[in-house]
Amino acid sequence: MDDSMQSNPEKQEIAEFVGISDEMELFSDIPKKFRKTDLKISPGISEYEVISRALSIGELNRGPDMINFLGNGIYDRVVPSTVDSIIGRSEFLTAYTPYQAEMSQGALQSLFEYQTYMAELTGMDISNSSMYDGFSTLGEAVRMAHRINEKRDILIPANIYDDKQKVIESYLYGLPVRLVRYSVDSKSGFINIDDIQSRITDDTSAIVVEMPNALGIIDENVPKIQQIRKNALIIAYVDPVSLGMLSPPGEYGADIVAAEGQQLGIHMNFGGPTLGILSFRKDYVRKSPGRIIGETVDSNGKRAYVMTLQTREQHIRREKATSNICTNQALMAIAATVYLGTVGPSGLRKIAETTYLNSRKLKEKLGGLKVADKQQLTGKPFSDVLVSFRKDVNGLQEFLSTRGINGGLALSRVSSGAASDVRNGAFFSTTEKTTDGAIAKLAEALEVF
Repeated sequence: MDDSMQSNPEKQEIAEFVGISDEMELFSDIPKKFRKTDLKISPGISEYEVISRALSIGELNRGPDMINFLGNGIYDRVVPSTVDSIIGRSEFLTAYTPYQAEMSQGALQSLFEYQTYMAELTGMDISNSSMYDGFSTLGEAVRMAHRINEKRDILIPANIYDDKQKVIESYLYGLPVRLVRYSVDSKSGFINIDDIQSRITDDTSAIVVEMPNALGIIDENVPKIQQIRKNALIIAYVDPVSLGMLSPPGEYGADIVAAEGQQLGIHMNFGGPTLGILSFRKDYVRKSPGRIIGETVDSNGKRAYVMTLQTREQHIRREKATSNICTNQALMAIAATVYLGTVGPSGLRKIAETTYLNSRKLKEKLGGLKVADKQQLTGKPFSDVLVSFRKDVNGLQEFLSTRGINGGLALSRVSSGAASDVRNGAFFSTTEKTTDGAIAKLAEALEVF
């Protein structure tokens, strides 16, 4: 028994009660080299000093005062004041999943409206009442496809973001499923239809397509998938804002649609919270994860909302559950609902078209610079513009940051599968906020890179 126990009768009594002779036995799972008993913890400081120190550290951050060309999943878009005003109300902001759900008619109605908007936006029959984020939603979509047909192979584009693929692999862990890559044309940026067709077998569960794709391109070959799919399901990962001007995936045969909803009224913050959107055909509703809100009438014949399906393991037997999601991004789903209700169909179309036009301006401006490679992708970008440079771009982000510009994300940092196709590629993203002046300043800075 150590000296500290001998000098402390209460500690000794507790040790004897739990059956140990040395308090360090409680930490036996931690390797000895990581155990520190001489931690030097400074004395506490006042609340004022904590706040002052935090503010001084925060002032080291830069971002709001810089020109922003970063995107690739999280975008700097205009958030109407109605969004923060409504989701800031206590009924939404402080509410958690109600265990007597039907008592919360307001929350249920808002989520029902969210589902309606997402189904209309994607051109699908049904949407669930939100997931966590886009990448994990795609992982859930792949699991859902396997539940539907119990087949093995999932076809994915060779240049899919590395992090996105890792999330999918995590969600597939333990299942008899494998990922099969198909190629992407290095000149246009379009998916290779012939290569996909050659890889489809009787054991193909689903084909994952992206619109826009991992190279930022509006992929003209994606709608052709339905002509060669055979019995495979189509999973589309889409940019929800792009659907303001592009055909919804329901029109080109998608069975399941996944998306990241951050652009729909959610501030960038520090990369979260985000919103996972999942829509699908009615035939597959029993195989879907999460929960679905339905509309009905109460005993008095008045309209009412209920949780129609909630196949989560906290409600049913684990072996029958379709997901282990025990909550959702309800507040972010409501934010997206308010956003879409505020801008409306014509507003969303204008936002999408402005983003697209800005990306065309950016591509034309940067592609003509002396530092840019003559060989650029021929496909049209929607928001994320990939530019090939004559020199290595790994230090480009740091270079631009010294000139008050955020941007220049190296393609090799997000997609190792595409790094060999595009030489020294770097992304610059546009939104409806992007101005001609900002593009001119970016071009001026790149001229001396």
